[in-house]
Formats: sequence, C-alpha cells, structure tokens
Amino acid sequence: MNRLHHRHTRGFTLIELLVVIAIIAVLVALLLPAVQQAREAARRSQCQNQMKQIGVALNNYHETVNCFPMGSRPTGSGASWGFLLALLPQMEKAAVFESVDFNTSQNCCTWIKAMQAAKKPDPSSTPLPFYYCPSDPNAGRSLLSGPTGPSPGSGDCGLLYPGNYLGVSGSVGLTSMSACFSASTGTNNGNGLLYSFSRVRFSDITDGSSNTLAVGERGQPKDLTWGWIMCGGNECEQFLSTRAGIISPVNIDATDLNTLSFWSWHPGGAYLTFADGSVHFLSLNMSFQVYQALSTRNGDELIGEY
Repeated sequence: MNRLHHRHTRGFTLIELLVVIAIIAVLVALLLPAVQQAREAARRSQCQNQMKQIGVALNNYHETVNCFPMGSRPTGSGASWGFLLALLPQMEKAAVFESVDFNTSQNCCTWIKAMQAAKKPDPSSTPLPFYYCPSDPNAGRSLLSGPTGPSPGSGDCGLLYPGNYLGVSGSVGLTSMSACFSASTGTNNGNGLLYSFSRVRFSDITDGSSNTLAVGERGQPKDLTWGWIMCGGNECEQFLSTRAGIISPVNIDATDLNTLSFWSWHPGGAYLTFADGSVHFLSLNMSFQVYQALSTRNGDELIGEY
C-alpha cells in the first residue's frame, strides 16, 4: 500500500517537466495569434463605431447650420481651429466646445497656452478618446509642444492630445510636410468636403453623398508632430487630400509619406467615413483612380466596386 501511494505521488522527472513545458509553449503559440486577432477585431469595431459617430455628427451639424463645418478655421500665424472641435456639441462634449473664446484676437495656439498657464479649461489638453484609433500604439499620448517640449521645431500650442481622424479635402493638395509648415491656410479651394474655410453643403455633392469621402484615418507619427486636431495647422493637421494612396503602417517619426497619406494600424487598409455617414474599410490594394474619385464631391467620375 505504501509503495503504491509513493508511486502515485512522486514528483516529475526533468524530462517530464521539459515535455510539459514544451506542450504549454506550443499551446501558447497556437492561442496567442487567436487572442491578438480577437483583440484587433474589437479595436477595429470600436474605431469603426467612432468614425460612424463622426459621420452622424457631421450630418447633424449640417442639419443645424445648413452646411458642413470648415475643415480648418485659420486664426493667424499658421494656427487653426479644426473641424473636430466644431463637432464636439454633436459628440456630447458641448462643455469642451463652450470653453473656447472664438472672439479672441489671439491665434488659437497663443490663446490655448494662456488658458493652460492660468489653469483654465481649454480643448487641447482635454483627452477625447473617441478621436483616437484604439489600434494605434501612439494614440492617446499627450505632447508638450513648443521650445520646451520633445519636438521644439514642430510648433508651440501648449499641451495637446493629437488625434487620428482627418477630413478629406479632395484629390489635389500639398505635396510635402515643408509645404504644410509654410502654408498659411493649406488648401482652401478643395474639390472634396473639408478644407480651409470650406462651407460645403449637401447640394454641392453632385457625385452623391454615398460616393463622397468625408473623414479618414491616419496613424500618429511616433513624434506626435501632426494631427493636432483641436488647434494646430491646416493641411496635414486637420485634413488631407488623396493625392497619395493609402499606405501600410509604420511606427516612425513624421515623414512626407506618413504625414500626407491616410493609413491605419488595422491590417490591410483603413476606415473612411462617407458624407452620408456610412463607414467603409478601404483596402491598400484598391484602385487609386477609384480612391481619388471618391474624394471629390462633384467630379462626375464613374466609380466601380471599392
């Protein structure tokens, strides 16, 4: 009896332990991709829903004001309020929107820095997670801009939270980051929906609202130097054209390519919101001609499957 009991309660040998560890390692290796895929599916669904809410907000804004918001509203010295700020009341963040003094003679960056120095409410230092793609590893990070921050050459707008969703200005736009830095307004005569000083109406969208892009995803550059969606620059910051195709994700500092292109951390493409409020996932491999045709509001192009 004692021998039998001893036989059943003995410890594992080294070889048996190694076999068990190897089996566990194989199981983990098999399960990990499935877990990662499930998490990304959840993040994709959240991102798609956020972009849907932006589409609904754009339509509600139009119903109230009888036009879509300006893609950017320049305030002097290259600083502009963004269209996502204008949508805050429709996104149930009216208090953040109402914290802004649109009558100030200062440009928005100077005003925001003054508010932050006085410890008063401002829109840029308020995290707004529904404007961040949950798949982006840099989403939700804050940046202290200006000469005392980590990117002293990028501008001086105080503490801010860059975002991932930019307006679509049309098929033609600026061609480099340096042009974005130097442009006082960026594109102000776009053939799309959202650009500097834009006031596009549904009646202007003769291509049809279900065939016209409004907002797209762009991943955050590692240095957070673009996408200052509350107050920042104009083109490259609040809106983009489709002159560059959708690109694959890359976690590096800002370049011409990853600044001037729509792209996401979702495998295979990016989500874009259309003027009718619908959201579609556009593939990296889609026709560039169709992609550009979708970005214009009145080009009368023939558009096939996308």
